[in-house]
This record gives sequence, C-alpha cells and structure tokens, in this order.
Amino acid sequence: MTPLPSLIMSERLRVVRKSRDMTQQEMADLIGTSRPSIAQLEAGRHQPSNEALETIVAKLGISRNWLWFGSGPMEDFSQLGGNVKMLAGLEEGDYLDIDFVSCKVRGSFLELMDDGGEVSQFESLEIVRIYDPTPEMRKPGTKGFEIDGDSMEPQLRSGMKVVGVRVALSDVKYATSGVYVVAFGNQLTIKRVKSNDILERGILVLHADNPNAGSLPVAGEDIRFMWRVVRIFYADVI
Repeated sequence: MTPLPSLIMSERLRVVRKSRDMTQQEMADLIGTSRPSIAQLEAGRHQPSNEALETIVAKLGISRNWLWFGSGPMEDFSQLGGNVKMLAGLEEGDYLDIDFVSCKVRGSFLELMDDGGEVSQFESLEIVRIYDPTPEMRKPGTKGFEIDGDSMEPQLRSGMKVVGVRVALSDVKYATSGVYVVAFGNQLTIKRVKSNDILERGILVLHADNPNAGSLPVAGEDIRFMWRVVRIFYADVI
C-alpha cells in the first residue's frame, strides 16, 4: 500500500473514519464520546485522548505509528491477518543504519554534539539498524533514542526505542503537533507538542501524555536540537 501524504492529526482521524465508511456518530460510539466532539477533533480544535487513539488502533486495524506519528502506511494488513507486515529476509530487506543515543536526561549528552547537531562517534554510542525505513528517515541527522520514565505513558513506555527525524533549528518555530525529542539547556526530553507559540510568544509548551506529569514551557531561544518522533522500533510486549 502506498503511504498517504503527510497529514496532521485531525486529517488522519478524518481519513480513518471515511476509510471505514463510518459516520461521525459511529466513530463517536466507537471511542465513547459525542458526535460534536468528533467534529471538533476533525476540525483540529481539540486533541484526541490516548485512550481514543488506542481504541482506533485496536478496533479498526490502524497502524499505531501512522495514527500517532503520521509515519508509514495507514494499515499494514497481510495474508497473516491483523496489523502485520511481512518483511523480506532481514539480510535482503531495505534498511538504514542510524546513530542510537539514550533519551535519558544526562548532562554528558549535549557535550557529544557539535555545532552542527551531529553526534560524535564515541565508543559509548551505538549504531542501530532500522528496517523498511521511510524516505524522511533517510534525511541527515536522524537518530534513535531510548525512552526513560513514565511521562509519555501509556503510548510510549520506559525502555521503548524510537526513531527521531531531525528538525532544523530554523524550522522549530513551525513544528506541528506531534511527539518530539527536544534538547534545551542541559536537558534532553521527549514530549508532545500540541500547538506552537514560538512566533507569537517565543514559547514552546512541551506536554506529557501522562496526566500526572503536566507540561513544561520552553523558550524558543533555549532549544538547541529537536527531532520529530516517527516510529517505535523496539518495545517489549506487555
């Protein structure tokens, strides 16, 4: 299946509903909300809850990476059934080797970066292989990160590993809603961006998916590096 063009969350929700020939009321019944709420979600006025997104993934067979991050095809059905995609033998399949760094907050991490934002080749860093990469993953600066902590649960759990596509500093002020790895000051964090106020207020608010973790406003001028998360490439089954 050919991947859909890059869409924002509200557009992806509308595409899912129409692809299943569902009315807004039927979608509302599926995720346990009202029809006006679905209209608001599809208009981009509100963000869906984690529970709503996971219900869509589970009950409609939608790719989690596509629904959450807009990465890859909307669905990966195969003759095996379920949300499964058969890759060629690993030795024969298309792959991309990228630098892998831990997404734990470590003071030493930022010292490993030069002014161009590249990670120096230290023995403490690894190279990981990503199979079936998308074209955007092949852009310079793509990195792998390991998640630490529970601020992004339930979607992203501690120990998961994700692919981040580099966002140029000149484009940070235009970053759309999604999940990002952000380096600012001496901190490195992974959080969700719901709206971007850098142009108006000079602030980017980073939100945790875990309601107990809250949000964090960051001055745009303090952001040193930023990657948009586009794929989970390692996760334990729970």
